[in-house]
Amino acid sequence: MCALLLAVGFSSVLRPAAAFASTTSGPAGGTTSGSPTTQSVCGGTGGGACNDFIDKYINPFILLFSGLVGVFAVISIIMGGIQYAASADDPGAVSKAKQRIFNTIIGLVGYLFLFAFLNYLIPGGIL
Repeated sequence: MCALLLAVGFSSVLRPAAAFASTTSGPAGGTTSGSPTTQSVCGGTGGGACNDFIDKYINPFILLFSGLVGVFAVISIIMGGIQYAASADDPGAVSKAKQRIFNTIIGLVGYLFLFAFLNYLIPGGIL
C-alpha cells in the first residue's frame, strides 16, 4: 500500500502539464487572437475530444482492470497459503506454494509500476 501511494504521489508531481499542447502563432510572429491558444494533439482547442474519450472509456477500463488484478492477486495468495499449509512437509509442494506467492507479489509490484506509468502518461491522471 505504501508503494502504491508513493508511486501515485511521484507520478502526480512529475506529470508534464503542457506535454499535449502547443501554441499557434499568426502571421508575422503574432498570435492569432492576441493571446496564445492551445491545440490538442487530438485536434481542436483544449483537447475536449481526447479528454472525453479518456474519461469515458480509458479511465473506467483501467480502474476495472486494477480491481480485477487486486482480486486475482488476493485469490492467488490465498491459494498459495492453502498449498503451503497442506504441503505436509513435502519439499516440492512447499516450493510450489512459495513460488506461487512470490510470483503473485512480483506481478502485483509490476502492475503498480504500470499503474504509476499510466497515471503519468494520461493527461489529468487516472485517480
